[in-house]
Amino acid sequence: MKYVFFDIECACVYKNVAKICVFGYCVADEQFHILEKEDILINPNGKFHLTDHGGDGIVLPYDYEDFKKYPDFKKFYARIKDLLEGEDKLVFGHAAVNDVKYLNLETKRYKLPSFSFRFADTQVLYMAMTETFDRQMGLERLTQIFEIDYTPHCAADDAYATMRVAQEMCAHDGCTLPELLEKYDIRFGKIGNYQFSNCVSNRRNAYYAEKRREKRERGQKRARFNDFVYGYRVRPQTDEFRGLRFSFARGIEEDFALAKRLVKEIVRRGGKYSFKLSGCNVFVSEDGDDSMRSATAQKLKETGQIREIYPLSQFESMVATEEA
Repeated sequence: MKYVFFDIECACVYKNVAKICVFGYCVADEQFHILEKEDILINPNGKFHLTDHGGDGIVLPYDYEDFKKYPDFKKFYARIKDLLEGEDKLVFGHAAVNDVKYLNLETKRYKLPSFSFRFADTQVLYMAMTETFDRQMGLERLTQIFEIDYTPHCAADDAYATMRVAQEMCAHDGCTLPELLEKYDIRFGKIGNYQFSNCVSNRRNAYYAEKRREKRERGQKRARFNDFVYGYRVRPQTDEFRGLRFSFARGIEEDFALAKRLVKEIVRRGGKYSFKLSGCNVFVSEDGDDSMRSATAQKLKETGQIREIYPLSQFESMVATEEA
């Protein structure tokens, strides 16, 4: 089995156009001994317009004028196809689906047969290993974590760095690369017949399914609390909270028994409850709460819109003492 790690640089990328100018690859055996490593420079037949995902300009470590000296993608198609296809190969990239997309667009551009191979992704694998599903880790960041030297945007070096990241992950878990993929339940991406799908982690899918379930349950809890607040109508027994409009942190709202008890005490003392921060002048936060809602409440306190912010423990003690 050969491990083929690859990376692509494009002169420009638009919605339906990706003009490849460099195909970099690193081929290794199952012990990560390098068999081949090369940059294939390609004439993109177009101007260079380089930006990263943030829209900032990037600079490739090549002389752009040199690309005109090389053949275009059609000349290298068979060679690249031979590198990536075959049952004896395990193909890897970092954020690989982007490069697969570029290959797909170039085959269409030059009216060439579709590529057909499976691929895995070190970015997806790292997220599954570390369970950091909410943050995509770039290759440069992983090279810092694993202390790997490389030149960003030099395609062959990116491919080599991808290989080294895979090697370090295998060493960390003490297993082979195929065993690592199986251990973390990675499903290969694939391309064929001009269609492609991403490499995915079944653990990531399960994680997001759980997140969706939790979000749905939180919504149901808040809806129950909303119904209570809108339907709760009693006469105040004191004027202690007259003119005060309270709002709670989300975690308090989702604890129906607690939120219901606190709202009853607020209304009993002549206060009101607001679901919006813009409509309140007193905020009750959970102890140690660092949520965006609590941070916004703190800013509104600094501007004077909110008079007071009480930690939950303090507010509970206050209303309990007053009630006693």
